[in-house]
Amino acid sequence: MRLEIPDDIMTLAGLTEQDCLIELSVHLYAGRRLSFGQALRLSGLNRFEFEHQLAQRDISLYTVADLHEDVETLRELGRL
Repeated sequence: MRLEIPDDIMTLAGLTEQDCLIELSVHLYAGRRLSFGQALRLSGLNRFEFEHQLAQRDISLYTVADLHEDVETLRELGRL
């Protein structure tokens, strides 16, 4: 799939093509629509650069929902 955004819109938004991909990948990751690996691939960044982008936006790699899932798994395994 190819997505075209008019140059004047990109200029008005102050975004480069790379910036746009980063914004989209961060947004989709934060909304739990993409996994970390999928969002990383879409962004075109390396792991450390993408983690930095998330940190700048106060987006955690490990959520409260992740914690609850891990606690439930530990209970099921009899480790809690």
